Amino acid sequence: MNQISLNGTDWTFKGYQGEDWLWRNAQKSQTNDINHWHPASVPGSVLHDALQNSLIPDPYVGMNSLDAEWVPQRSWVYKKAFSLPPSVAGMSAQLCFSGVDYHARYFLNNEPLGDHTGMYTPARFDVTGLLHYDQENVLAVVISPAPDEQPQVGYSSRVRTHKSRMTYWWDFCPRMVHQGIWQDVSLRFYRHLRIDDLYVRPRLNENLDAAIVDFLLNCTSLEETHARVRFSLTQGEQTVLEAEMDRSIIKGHNEIHFQCDLTRPLLWAPNGSGEQPLYEVRVEILTPDHAICDAIEKTFGIRKLQFIANEKADPDALPYTLSVNGRKTYIKGWNWVPIDAMYGVPQPEKLNHLLQLAKKAHVNLLRVWGGGLIETESFYDLCDRLGILVWQEFIQSSSGIENSPPDDPDFIHFMQTEAAGIIPLKRNHPSLAAWCGGNELSNVDSVPSDDNAPLLAALKRVVNELDPDRAWFPTSFSGKHASFDLRNDPKADPKVNHDVHGPWEYQGPEDQYTLYNGGGDSLLHSEFGVEGITNLRTLNATFPADRQLPVSLTNPFWEHRGAWWIKEKDWKNLFGEWKSVEMAVHATQFMQAEGLRYAVEADRRRQYHNSGSMPWQFNEPFPMSACTSAVDYYGHPKPAYYAVRTAYEPFHLSARYSALVHSGRDLFNAGIYCSNSGSRLEGDLTVSLRDGTGKQISHQTMHCECPENATQYLLDFQADLKSIQTGFFFMDMALHSASGDPVTSSRVLFCIGSNLAPLFYQPPTTLRVEQEGKHLLVTNTGSQTALGVWLESMWDLKKKAWVYFDQDYFHLLPGETQAVHVELSTGIHEPAPISVKGWNTPSYNLIIPEGAT
Repeated sequence: MNQISLNGTDWTFKGYQGEDWLWRNAQKSQTNDINHWHPASVPGSVLHDALQNSLIPDPYVGMNSLDAEWVPQRSWVYKKAFSLPPSVAGMSAQLCFSGVDYHARYFLNNEPLGDHTGMYTPARFDVTGLLHYDQENVLAVVISPAPDEQPQVGYSSRVRTHKSRMTYWWDFCPRMVHQGIWQDVSLRFYRHLRIDDLYVRPRLNENLDAAIVDFLLNCTSLEETHARVRFSLTQGEQTVLEAEMDRSIIKGHNEIHFQCDLTRPLLWAPNGSGEQPLYEVRVEILTPDHAICDAIEKTFGIRKLQFIANEKADPDALPYTLSVNGRKTYIKGWNWVPIDAMYGVPQPEKLNHLLQLAKKAHVNLLRVWGGGLIETESFYDLCDRLGILVWQEFIQSSSGIENSPPDDPDFIHFMQTEAAGIIPLKRNHPSLAAWCGGNELSNVDSVPSDDNAPLLAALKRVVNELDPDRAWFPTSFSGKHASFDLRNDPKADPKVNHDVHGPWEYQGPEDQYTLYNGGGDSLLHSEFGVEGITNLRTLNATFPADRQLPVSLTNPFWEHRGAWWIKEKDWKNLFGEWKSVEMAVHATQFMQAEGLRYAVEADRRRQYHNSGSMPWQFNEPFPMSACTSAVDYYGHPKPAYYAVRTAYEPFHLSARYSALVHSGRDLFNAGIYCSNSGSRLEGDLTVSLRDGTGKQISHQTMHCECPENATQYLLDFQADLKSIQTGFFFMDMALHSASGDPVTSSRVLFCIGSNLAPLFYQPPTTLRVEQEGKHLLVTNTGSQTALGVWLESMWDLKKKAWVYFDQDYFHLLPGETQAVHVELSTGIHEPAPISVKGWNTPSYNLIIPEGAT
């Protein structure tokens, strides 16, 4: 196959009102409309090209996005001139646009090629006979104004596009409606026969020691002929199989089937459960004189993945427990949204970094939310290699006022066509675990939609036909009840909660624990969160300093950049009055980390009646000043990231307690649990209660056994609080193996008073930060406890470079030292500036020398 990329920065673009471009012949190679064309990039986004050419102010800063809302109301003409090498002259040619958002008309050398609607399905045109080989070619794409569509609050049944709804305005993204040539553009040259698709379908036997791999090759021939098919299968550097076969080819569409048997195949497993070996297949079609007509290469993995029934589940419930290669696997998930509101702009470093963060947090599944994207090939390729499973939703979502999936027959037919185009692009990826009809679709009584909804039934039929081995869920949530909250009493119907969503806010220093201790009996918790303000550096980079106070919805900047998540009354009750923006950041980030960690732990304590957690949300597409993301827009984790990362450790100790504040309580009580993703472990557990100075108040030890791949209750820990004179105290938990080696430890911070305000008015203390090989040693050298010790890199936020810490956001008692492993992102070979600071410590800055990590 000869393929020539038409990507690049050598495109130009210009905006027009309505059809004015047609009046001016703007799409033609010779046009008098020569003024005000600007450089453009493909792949890309119209908004990004407008920003690069100063047509709009930076929409990521302040309230500037309001000044960019005119852009998607225009038509935009993109043009590129290119020449072709003589070697492809005389061959058949296909022009392929892998994705254009949303509707566009296409022209080549002044000739109209046609139009295409839909951002996820390719627009392909036969351009044989239209190309010039002795002069320049001119390609023009006229992108229509973005279609009108429902923002977050509206009516789902009125949706008539299969387009990312997030940028129409959502609680974590202002209105920045996307347009653009957002995927690759290429020319394919072939002889009389073209390969269109290769479907690889591996099927393991029951013993998992042999596999049959079916291959289905779809191709198109311009004539009736004979061809030789050459096949090679490799794994790494090893050639597994080579074969050739002759086939008769008819004019038009052809399907060529073949299969191979593999003995003792290498099995692909999700992150934390094994390795991710990948196989590569190459298929060539040759003419009788052995010239290559066309070729295709695909990567795939071999694994057996199922969703099986949860333990003690409602018999009417869908199966939610993940089983991979015959082993139950607890879902350590997170919700994934597009990495940028301008999602057409390639950001390979940021994408790789975010997925590396997910892997390092023990994540084994990402739910690709139904208001975002059918994710890109780059995303899926990385997930294949990192072992991160993908729950991919079609782009349908709730709308607040009314959440029913559309039932318009024309739209259902359109969505079937969309699904038929999308599924073959993704089905070879071993990371793809499930297809889902959409996000939070429900009937007028707020009962989750099921496969009786005409749209969801139609999508399910296409999935079953084209990807029969993949799991299907009609919507997320699903089952009898949608929401998990204090209004829903699980005792009234202990089987009511199947896959539930919510809540998305911290419920309070007592209600958060009342809710999650009640359990709700959920089988899967596929969306829930806690709000918090973004990292201080990100806030200062995107929010004018003179407008940061008050942190209130009376402030239009906070309204614009976090309206749903500024909980003034609740925050005031929890923390008192803000003394500074920095205090607001510290306080709400502590609340977010504590609340999210406890929610994840509570779900995991019910393993495998509950089959997994997927907090909302991992990343964000815009630098919101406040929202529920665990990683900020620039790729820097918030404390919540480390809290969930800890809760997802292969072996983790957690505590079930009734409140974070203990005003008027003399007795502290907590149930201690171990959650184990690995083999059976035997060891010694230590649980201690310490006051704010580190003085031990109570201490308990026991020898314990932690069963394989399970959660086990260990002990009930009690302590008298009357002797504590400080405003806060800690519970420490630690486990050592039978040989005395440390396995895991954790520390939980509590308050004595009625709220959390005392935490942020503690006397100052000092730290010492030293580098020892690939570690930083952080020591509390003062006489007071250091709270909220936070490490972060100090590179420019826009620099495509990051630092990974294996530990962050911790509390250090006087004299204690915490060792932190430091690693730089791939390809970075320069000194790294690091800052270390606690709530009550000075800031310590140091440079990690190049090569030290």
